[in-house]
Amino acid sequence: MSEDKPKQSESKQNKWKVGPGLGLIIIGLTYLVWWLIFIEYAIRDPRWAHNFAYAIIILNVGLAWYHKTPLSRTIAMIQSFMLPVTGSGSFNTVLCTIICSIILVIWALVVLIERKQEKTFLEEKLSRRGMNWVNMHAIILAWILIAHMGLMFLIVRLPLEAQLYSYSDRAGYLMNLPPESHELATWAFDIGLFILITAFIWEQYKMGYNIKNNPWPKKSFYIAILVMVAALIALALQEVTFGLDWVDKVYG
Repeated sequence: MSEDKPKQSESKQNKWKVGPGLGLIIIGLTYLVWWLIFIEYAIRDPRWAHNFAYAIIILNVGLAWYHKTPLSRTIAMIQSFMLPVTGSGSFNTVLCTIICSIILVIWALVVLIERKQEKTFLEEKLSRRGMNWVNMHAIILAWILIAHMGLMFLIVRLPLEAQLYSYSDRAGYLMNLPPESHELATWAFDIGLFILITAFIWEQYKMGYNIKNNPWPKKSFYIAILVMVAALIALALQEVTFGLDWVDKVYG
């Protein structure tokens, strides 16, 4: 009887599988639904389509956390490379969104096949230790690439925005991305992502490979919710500060 109680307790703790995956799924879904509601902005100005690419990547990495297989997480990691590519403004963001969507479909097919066959790809080619290594490091790299959303904005685009706009509203990366230097929600969300990804990596460091599937710490999940709340508050403050049509007021 004494041995059954810990198992029941652990099962109860794992019931909702709270962890990095759930936080990213909530963020990704909320992000995607929000822009689907306001898709007219992306239709009028396709440069805003980058938000769909971002949302799809975040959602897919969150889903991959729950399907812990080498190929699943490797696909999600490869898809995550599209985030800095999209965020650089070097390529058409509608095309980037299409590529991210295709990768999401490929990931979903792989998951369905693995679950139907009850066998993971690469199972016979990798040792148990190798599988654990790929599973952990692929998802960590995916998280780090998600953090590049803020890096690309704060370090690459922000210092150049005013100068580029003085030449043309489509100069440089502005050809594929809109100006966002006074978008408070962008600031709040990108800075929040740095904090969130740092929390993920710290928790992963403490959990290690987590072969026994022990309950994951919930702090990062709460941070994920706070990031979303902070972004929504910042969006509300936008109305009473710079306004939604700040570009013409700031750059003329």
